[in-house]
Amino acid sequence: MAQVTRTENGYLCRRDGSLMYVVYESEKTMDNKLRVSIAYKCPVCGFRVETETLEMTRGRDSYTLTRTVRRLPA
Repeated sequence: MAQVTRTENGYLCRRDGSLMYVVYESEKTMDNKLRVSIAYKCPVCGFRVETETLEMTRGRDSYTLTRTVRRLPA
């Protein structure tokens, strides 16, 4: 079963059919990590589908950036 349904206006929630919107969230952790997540969220029921995650880790002399992308139906 697909997580969401794509329309010409955006993605529809699989639970109630409402149009979902994009949410950007960021968080810092105590172990020198920064995490940014991009997701689609339903304003009615709160259902969310995470589409992309960026994680940056700071080392002694460098930074490491990890990007994870989840494909949604086209």
